[in-house]
Amino acid sequence: MLLQIENPNPKKTSPNLAQNTDQNTDQNTDQNTDQSTNQATDQTMSKSILALCASAIQKFKLIEENDRIAVGCSGGKDSLALIICLKQLQKRQDFPKFDFQVIHLDQHQPNFERDLFNENMLKMGVDCTIISKDTWSVVEQQLKPGQIPCAVCGRLRRGILNQWCADHGFNKLALGHHLDDAIETFFLNLFFGRKLNPLKPATPTAKLGVTTIRPLILVEERKIKDWVAQSGLKPVPCPVCDRFPDAKRRDLKILMDQFRLVQSDVHSSIRDAIYDQTEVVQFLSQKFIEDEA
Repeated sequence: MLLQIENPNPKKTSPNLAQNTDQNTDQNTDQNTDQSTNQATDQTMSKSILALCASAIQKFKLIEENDRIAVGCSGGKDSLALIICLKQLQKRQDFPKFDFQVIHLDQHQPNFERDLFNENMLKMGVDCTIISKDTWSVVEQQLKPGQIPCAVCGRLRRGILNQWCADHGFNKLALGHHLDDAIETFFLNLFFGRKLNPLKPATPTAKLGVTTIRPLILVEERKIKDWVAQSGLKPVPCPVCDRFPDAKRRDLKILMDQFRLVQSDVHSSIRDAIYDQTEVVQFLSQKFIEDEA
């Protein structure tokens, strides 16, 4: 199992022929891992998560025949679950034929647990292309006192990943956003943006011809936590996000916990209200263009 390392601005090549163009980055993980503990194993996705993932893909037409999909992997639980879902759905006869390649953006963040990330890739038995780009220095320069870096970091990351997809002939970029992310985005836009604007299952870029898809958008985060706890995988925490406990999204998680005291199945209620009504599904299935920047 080889983790391929790439320059962020490579020439167009097949992902399977990607070359190591950054001599200062991590090398083949086979040299740095214990083969006796990191052999590929068979992680089976829970039926509930797989069914919800399949439902989102079919309902919103996220995957079509002969799609080439790059799967963004941060190393966290959500991207790990997404990889396993796509591995299993790829084998189903009732799904369109598609190819996918796991990619990871090495943002040179301090204290990122690279060995743990490599171990998970080996356990899942997937090839991962690593794109090396020091965005963390840029984020640090742009941050104002007291500002949370997540938004700036996210914009830079999306731009780099979308450009990589375009350069390598991938028409889809799959990300691991789940239902809790979608609900939090909905309330952030409602409370602070003064608009009803839920997270879209699919978002094309304006110029690059790459569509971001979110196959886990109907899946509750707690289901993913339960699955990863028994999967044998160990998610890699973000060394930056966990330093900012006062982020608005974390406040919304507390709010959702309070809502659950009133309605124990509040996530399903909001999911059905946003993503299961015919009119809303038609609205969300339209093309919404995002800026690559």
